[in-house]
Amino acid sequence: MQSNVVFSISEGMIKFLQVTGAQKKVVTGADAINISGQNDLDISLTLSDFIKNAKLTFTESRVTILIPRSRVILRYMAFPSHDEKEIRSMIDLQLGSHIPYAREEVEIDFQVLSKTEDGYAKVAIVIIPQSIAMRYWKIFSDAKVPINTMTISSVGLWLLYQQQPDLSEGVGGIVDLDTDHSEICLCCKTYWLKSREIPMGSEFIKQWELTLDNTGQEKLPAPVKQVYLVSSVERSSLLGTEMAKAQGDLKIKDILLTQALPLARGALWPEVIMKNGVSIAALAGVAFSTQTPPIDLLPQAVKQASQRSVHQRQMIILGVWIMAALISLSMVLGVGFFKKNIRLARLKQEYHEAKLEASVVERQWQKIADIEGMFKGRLIFSDLAREIGRLQPAGIALVSITISDSDTLSLQGTSINPGDINQFQKALVDSVRFSNVNLDYVNKRLTQQGEVDYFKITCTIRSVSREK
Repeated sequence: MQSNVVFSISEGMIKFLQVTGAQKKVVTGADAINISGQNDLDISLTLSDFIKNAKLTFTESRVTILIPRSRVILRYMAFPSHDEKEIRSMIDLQLGSHIPYAREEVEIDFQVLSKTEDGYAKVAIVIIPQSIAMRYWKIFSDAKVPINTMTISSVGLWLLYQQQPDLSEGVGGIVDLDTDHSEICLCCKTYWLKSREIPMGSEFIKQWELTLDNTGQEKLPAPVKQVYLVSSVERSSLLGTEMAKAQGDLKIKDILLTQALPLARGALWPEVIMKNGVSIAALAGVAFSTQTPPIDLLPQAVKQASQRSVHQRQMIILGVWIMAALISLSMVLGVGFFKKNIRLARLKQEYHEAKLEASVVERQWQKIADIEGMFKGRLIFSDLAREIGRLQPAGIALVSITISDSDTLSLQGTSINPGDINQFQKALVDSVRFSNVNLDYVNKRLTQQGEVDYFKITCTIRSVSREK
């Protein structure tokens, strides 16, 4: 029977929820795994042991990974189009000026919030650094978990909000009360507006008021009149009272997950949820929803590799069927000496063609391996910056660092001591990260601080694969 499997991962915990069924969905598994203080390899091993002990299989499951709201950037923009393909192209062109990353360093997805009659669309754009998305994908990939979708906790809360009865047409709120943090998500029936993660110990009412701030691009279309407080144990009464005092017309409803979510026969809530109060609100929103999360941050390189793998498997299966058909045909025709010779000739031809097809498939699988290996071989700007800082003499001030598409690094700077420039060039030559180091020029320039040497050095960046 098909299941929805949802994991969420934070720095200290991996949560798990499995919901099975089509018409009537029930919880068939739930747990929370402590990963505090573990490195990525240990996390994958811990997750792998959990899957083995829980006897989980994913052949008929859709697996979704939830990442914390705090790990992504949320931007609101308006574009003169209602077509989502055109909007995505416009985002790619304009996003660089709105985030502290280059476009190729991030994974993005968006949801249309509203459309105007004059052809404009307001969208919420979710951005995550590619290094973070690849890190999460690798943790689960190393644990043999096939990921279908990677989204954020806010989307799970919005999907849980959608599942509540008698929703108003206006703006509503849903608050996830967890053990170490809370999350506020403001949303409508058809889309989510904005969200905020609140660490434990923060002044909740103050954070609630900040979330309701109705200025700038995050302006709400209407006041919030209804809020759901979601938790795994009773902890919302005091908070509801405080919120009601702050806003007298606010309608507050409690959702106790351990009572609201149906359990399969024989299934039990683990102690970490039932007694310790670890919340699975966002996971339940995704697992019980009938729709796919609108935001997917799974890295594009992973998606492309998966699509190619499926296509190649289909080609291999087709080739096997063709081979079987040809062999069967040859056996039917192979009557008598003459027909035996014909069959032998055809089998030789088929053998030759099969070898050619096998070599093609082998090259294609190598391409997939190269794509999957790009996580280890890609250029990480923070690593590059640390290497340059390590090699840079104290007397040199860099004023420009540029990288071309051909991995050519250009460094421009000033120095009051010509010897520092020679030392810097030699350090770059000796570094394993660079090759073809050239000092393009050194010019004397007069500045407010006196005469300095202005220089430019160019070199080629070696990838991780070339270094090895």
